[in-house]
Amino acid sequence: MGLRSGIIALMAAMVVCGCSGTAAAPAAGKPLTVGCSTAVTTGSFVPGIHPVTATVAGSPTAVVSTASGRWVFASVTSGGTGAVEVFAASPGSLRLVRTVPLPGAWGMAMTHDGRYLLVADYRATVVLRVDVLEQGHGDPAVGVLADAGTGQFEVAVSADDRYAFMSDETSGALSVFDLARALRDGFTAPQVAIGIVPLAYGALGVAVSPDGSRLYVTTFGSYGPHGLLWVIDAARAEDGAEDQAVLGKAYAGCQPVRVAVSPDGATAWVTTEQSNALLAFATANLVRDPGRALRAVVPVGSEPAGVVLADGGRIALVANSNRGLVPGTGGPASQTVSVISTAAALAGRPAGIGAIPAGRFPRDLSVNPAINEVYLGNFNSGTIEEFPVPAATTPRA
Repeated sequence: MGLRSGIIALMAAMVVCGCSGTAAAPAAGKPLTVGCSTAVTTGSFVPGIHPVTATVAGSPTAVVSTASGRWVFASVTSGGTGAVEVFAASPGSLRLVRTVPLPGAWGMAMTHDGRYLLVADYRATVVLRVDVLEQGHGDPAVGVLADAGTGQFEVAVSADDRYAFMSDETSGALSVFDLARALRDGFTAPQVAIGIVPLAYGALGVAVSPDGSRLYVTTFGSYGPHGLLWVIDAARAEDGAEDQAVLGKAYAGCQPVRVAVSPDGATAWVTTEQSNALLAFATANLVRDPGRALRAVVPVGSEPAGVVLADGGRIALVANSNRGLVPGTGGPASQTVSVISTAAALAGRPAGIGAIPAGRFPRDLSVNPAINEVYLGNFNSGTIEEFPVPAATTPRA
């Protein structure tokens, strides 16, 4: 994400000048808070888990699989262009079978019916047919979703597969598209690009609530404790209400980058790269009392990026990128996946179950619940990895 490279020095100065406090436990009756931090928590490796890795021709960001687990897709960038690499998967094996060139390839999402794969290329989002990706016959691209938003990075799809949402990193907004209309009438048809919800600088993570009524978006803002978690009314956004769709926002530590929502919709889990923490927010309070929405602050490894919930929401998996934006943080041991007990975190108890080995700059995670497998892209290692979902064991007090 090139937005950040020019202001690394500002962030380093911020750490030196006293914005590097760790999470603060609340006094009686006061809300929980979190600051910037260079401290890391790694934990010992979870026994019995040995990731399978495969090499890609570039730097992977996202990895998703078909419901059957037979096919795995990785978004890869290299030399200013992108691709989706297609792997045939079997227990203990990932075999590259084809590469589909694209202008760029960052965040991805698959429609719930398994028919389409959406790939953000920073300028627009390409829609690919999954069956053609699998079979390798013909061009899988069916169209491109584009509007005035810039920096499309993460993608989410509504529960009914009708709408698509993209975070616009450079223009600080959320783009909303009628995917069903695009597939039916053509991608340049009127009302395909529904609207752009204005947010703030550095929109990245986007997630849809389980009931489809809310959207959650992170904006990392300027360096320091200026990141925000936004809650958006999905129906208003889908109707083109744009700025009228925003229901609330809450401060989310230093540089929040990803968000995942619990299966019951009650908690939004956010990774904060410069707080080195996983944050839990009560989604109801994001609207009615945002100052008290933060429920838990869980220390993790260096500069956490991707987050995904597994085992019915009992555990959170966090990719500790250790990407090196702040000198003096992390170390090789911090390039891991933290395994967190969500119940322990929300109860205010030690929540770390352990860690999973990762490559350099682990980025986005996904889970296939049908086969209980986790997928991860290691951006600087040029590898993707797969491992089973760890057990939600109770952390030691």
